[in-house]
Amino acid sequence: PARVAAGKELFAANCAACHGEDAKGSHEMGAPNLTDAFWIYGGDAKSIFTTVWGGRQGHMPTWENRLSELDRKILALYLVDLRSAGK
Repeated sequence: PARVAAGKELFAANCAACHGEDAKGSHEMGAPNLTDAFWIYGGDAKSIFTTVWGGRQGHMPTWENRLSELDRKILALYLVDLRSAGK
């Protein structure tokens, strides 16, 4: 639970601008809904970590130089938790 809370804080500070405070996404920005089970690149922890680490297709920025490895892992766990809640 503490890591999920930490992940929520990381999300609010780094991801909410595009994906929204509720993580439902923004079509105008090309940011997908992160609460549902329909993920193009996969919604498992490893796929999410890979996306956060390296970005996707020039739309999702890489966070390698912006977040520590631990923060990226915590963020991935938070997103897995969001996805599970959206099923």
